[in-house]
Amino acid sequence: MDLNRAFQEAHTEHAEIQEFLNMWEKALQLIASDDCDTRCTGLRQLQAMEGKIVEIWEHCHKEEDDPEEPLFRFAADPDRERLKDEHFQLFRDNYEFRREMGFTTSSFTGDLVLKGQRLLVALRAHIVFEEELLCRLEHEQAEFAVAAAH
Repeated sequence: MDLNRAFQEAHTEHAEIQEFLNMWEKALQLIASDDCDTRCTGLRQLQAMEGKIVEIWEHCHKEEDDPEEPLFRFAADPDRERLKDEHFQLFRDNYEFRREMGFTTSSFTGDLVLKGQRLLVALRAHIVFEEELLCRLEHEQAEFAVAAAH
């Protein structure tokens, strides 16, 4: 795969995840409502999103396993270790959130809301880290290509 295309695809995937996180946050806001009908609506929306929530973990897993993924292909060992550590923690938090979702009723949504909000904060912070790393790696690869051309 073309290197520029690989970087662009990574940026696009992150942007799509960010958009989904906004929808997820809106569902959590509904679940936190004082109105039972609103909480039920939010729970149904969240349950419908579970497949996409799982896809976030699959995205992280792909970043580690795909040799064409620029993050793991070009990242220095400390950055690669940080990515792995954060991916593992995100996987655990994602699992715990989905587990809690299975036990949540419209009468008791507080724990789910808290776990979801913490997970959203962690996911957004991780994406910021990955985007900063991607930009740095893109710049390094561009400089390398220019140097190699001369």
